Amino acid sequence: MRAGRVAVAVLLVALAAVAALLASDLRAWPAALRVGDARYNVSPAAAHWHASIVVPGLAGSLLGVGDDVAARRAIRLFRLTYGVHGTLETALQSQGARAQAELALADVVRSRNPLVAAQASDLLGLLAFGDLALGGGTDPSQADRAVSAFVDAVRLDPNDEAAKVNLELVLRLFQAHGVRTGASTGAGGRGTGRHGAGTGIPGSGY
Repeated sequence: MRAGRVAVAVLLVALAAVAALLASDLRAWPAALRVGDARYNVSPAAAHWHASIVVPGLAGSLLGVGDDVAARRAIRLFRLTYGVHGTLETALQSQGARAQAELALADVVRSRNPLVAAQASDLLGLLAFGDLALGGGTDPSQADRAVSAFVDAVRLDPNDEAAKVNLELVLRLFQAHGVRTGASTGAGGRGTGRHGAGTGIPGSGY
């Protein structure tokens, strides 16, 4: 009996220690997001979102920060690469960074949060349109990629005015230049919001 009581006492002490560590980790993640967001606003290149935690994975899973962190990192990559085209010497490096941004955004598009997924899809559309412009603006497959991404963004978030404006803008440009696309625009709408895509950090709600 005594040995059993000792074992229970030891177990309770261990559980209390784990609970204390977990509580610390639960506080660490929101703080890490706030610090990372503040740094991003000043210098995107120096921003990172990483919490110093003791119990790996548990606090992040309980808080559901995975999608938020992935979205922040993908948007950071987009901002660092979009519209930046290196010299001949750095062309391969620029293409590699751009490819990383596209892969990161493609992962975020599969997010369970439709608002975050819509923003990522909108940014993918901008990257596709940028690639199209660099290639002379006549590649139907690139045009389809851009239109499809904007359509998906509007479908995921019908209130995403940036995606609506971007969709309407590229359709008008393609029509004016005789570029035909096979992408459906049934999910789109005629936007009246601000031009350009939103590249802000999505709120975590913590």
